[in-house]
Amino acid sequence: MKNLIIILCIVWSSFLFAQSVNLDSVQINATHISTSIKESGKNVTIISHEEISQLPIQSVDELLRSIAGININSRNGFGVQADIGMRGSTFSQVLILVDNIRLNDPLTAHFNNNIPVALAEIDHIEIIRGTASASFGADAVGGVIHIKTKTYVNKKSNDFVNFVGNIGFGQHNTSLSDIGIVGKKGKLSYSSSIKTSISDGETLINPNFGKIASADSLFSNYFDLKTYSGAVNYQINEVWSAYARIGYDDRKFNAKYFYTRSSYDESREKTNSIWSQFAIKRNKRNHHSELNIGYKKGNDTFIFNPLFGENHHTTELLSMRLHHDFLLHSKIKLAIGTQLENKTIESNDRGNHKNASLGIYGLMHYNMLSNLHSTLGLRLQNDANFGTKFLPQLNVSYIQNKFVLRTSIGKGIRAADFTERYISSQISSLSPGRNIGNPDLKAEESYNFDLGTDIYPLEDLTISATGFYRFSNNLIDYVLTNSNDISNATNLQVNSDYLYARNIVETQTYGLEFSANKKLKIKNNSLDIRLDYTFLKTNNGEDIISKYVANHPNHNVGFNLFFKSKYFDISTTTHYIHRDGVSIDEYFFVSEKYSVTHLKLNFHPWTQTFGIYFQIQNVFDTEYQEILGAKMPRRWSVLGVNWH
Repeated sequence: MKNLIIILCIVWSSFLFAQSVNLDSVQINATHISTSIKESGKNVTIISHEEISQLPIQSVDELLRSIAGININSRNGFGVQADIGMRGSTFSQVLILVDNIRLNDPLTAHFNNNIPVALAEIDHIEIIRGTASASFGADAVGGVIHIKTKTYVNKKSNDFVNFVGNIGFGQHNTSLSDIGIVGKKGKLSYSSSIKTSISDGETLINPNFGKIASADSLFSNYFDLKTYSGAVNYQINEVWSAYARIGYDDRKFNAKYFYTRSSYDESREKTNSIWSQFAIKRNKRNHHSELNIGYKKGNDTFIFNPLFGENHHTTELLSMRLHHDFLLHSKIKLAIGTQLENKTIESNDRGNHKNASLGIYGLMHYNMLSNLHSTLGLRLQNDANFGTKFLPQLNVSYIQNKFVLRTSIGKGIRAADFTERYISSQISSLSPGRNIGNPDLKAEESYNFDLGTDIYPLEDLTISATGFYRFSNNLIDYVLTNSNDISNATNLQVNSDYLYARNIVETQTYGLEFSANKKLKIKNNSLDIRLDYTFLKTNNGEDIISKYVANHPNHNVGFNLFFKSKYFDISTTTHYIHRDGVSIDEYFFVSEKYSVTHLKLNFHPWTQTFGIYFQIQNVFDTEYQEILGAKMPRRWSVLGVNWH
């Protein structure tokens, strides 16, 4: 039945293609130079705050799940933890930005989805597919996800106060909230928000019961997530403005089989981080300058097994960016800038380390002809882990009436994080099956090419398709390795297997993205439809099996539908996954193919600004795992209220 519904949805939507955003009017920063989407030469999607509020989601990773080119591997629902990949990249090869400040965690990219703002504060999200390292630096290999908040964007000129949010309660003693206030008074704009996701979780059978003394017969995948944030933006005069944000994120959750398949795994984890950022902007005539400073301090307590003690990690991340762009003349825009990052870690598991990097970049957008645009970028990137590298980028866009042809080519780079280098290095007599770091890892390098088109056969009608190819050297991943073959770790048991971080000599990834949208008016009702499809294939030259490199779907179909009437709304998201399945036993399995559908019904009989909603996650009760051993939630219902 569920497969029939998916097929009908895809067939129906194939006749209803359109783009809900006016691509000529929206300005984006896909290369640090403001252009329209059509002129950027990149495959870009913008998700507005209106779309975010409509969909049956509770977190950013759930929002991104059905977008073309993005693959999500979660370890639980409701935003607990998710790995975000783009165009078949690993989760470490996607750059996450919030208001032009890098969010990528120095401990591990598993925490990159710990977004320090509630959905209620987000104005829009820019999804930039393909490498963008020349503009944004290391990690922007598969693409960039740039979250821009309402106070930072500061669109409105009149005074206002807007109170938005939702509160819900559901199965397994679940309580959810996402509440924010956004306003403006004179020269001062402000916002604050709170987001919570708390649940006892589902009760599951513990496969370790009877194998080790510390394992109970049952366990629950509980979670307790809280995020608090606030921001101000002050217009000093017609030229200068200042912006500041502070946030705190606190998470407690069952992490069993999140990272290992060891029979001793009874993991629990606690993380918290304080996040602050500051920006000062200058806009005068055709010149724009901006200084961004961000600071993040994070604490992570990981309990692998009560018998082994706790691992404590404290990290700090300081980011600075100084940028200036200007219009040289009517056909040429130039940008120059520099970025600095300093990372530190203190850990009883990984040791104490630090790392600094510096990038200097220059960009030129040239309108060669009235309908031919190009952006050329070059970055000089220096990092303590890999020395100095040159990162070039070229994007070209040809616009002809109802047709856009675009292409981009560039080089990306990523250095190993503290976990990949040093995990478990300070633990004596490490038990087999666990991850072990490699301090001798080389930096990843990749070369990316894509070619795509956007067609507008009718007014407000768009069909988009993109083919892409990425060649990578020294890709970092965990490979099952015998301790006898590991020479730079002295805490391993003899002749035992571990997941060892190492460089894979070569990998090749190629694929296809297709996206289509439709927005219809039916009397006083509206209907929005989006269909996304991604094909991916990754090969590695060593013909070895690693943990994350090819942990992406081969076929990923996403379908979103939103129907709005006078008294009620209906929204659904469905994603169909076809991947290389893995099955070790009845507990550890990743299915070859499965589909998951989420549904939200919102009733607003009295006013459009207040509603009562009923949400069902995993409508068809699909049993599935995206990370081997980390069971995803089954059918889960929530009842709540929302307002805006």
